[in-house]
Amino acid sequence: MATKIEPFYETLGSQIQVAREHRKMTQAQLGLALKPPSTRASIANIENGKQRVLVHTLAQLAESLGVKIETLIPNNQPAKAPSQKDVERELKRKLNLDTPQLRKLTARLATTGKGDRS
Repeated sequence: MATKIEPFYETLGSQIQVAREHRKMTQAQLGLALKPPSTRASIANIENGKQRVLVHTLAQLAESLGVKIETLIPNNQPAKAPSQKDVERELKRKLNLDTPQLRKLTARLATTGKGDRS
């Protein structure tokens, strides 16, 4: 199992994933938009903070996603709490939950005080 590297790359990967999903692109499509092309697995590793990104690749990613490079680069501001939508997206992605399971889990979290194990 690959380990995560610097927190910068985890945040960068999340920003890339959000931009990719906003464009309704698959990881494979994004990888093919790069020169040289990259694999779906490589894009997944970037999005999960498990792979560093070269500057020229970051520029290509931004161009392929139709965003300014600055929108992908993490800033040094203190992290804000994720929105409920962000939490749900991560739960769905990491736990492979379907929508009814996700709603049941998030409803349970809301009634127990956000993770209270009562």
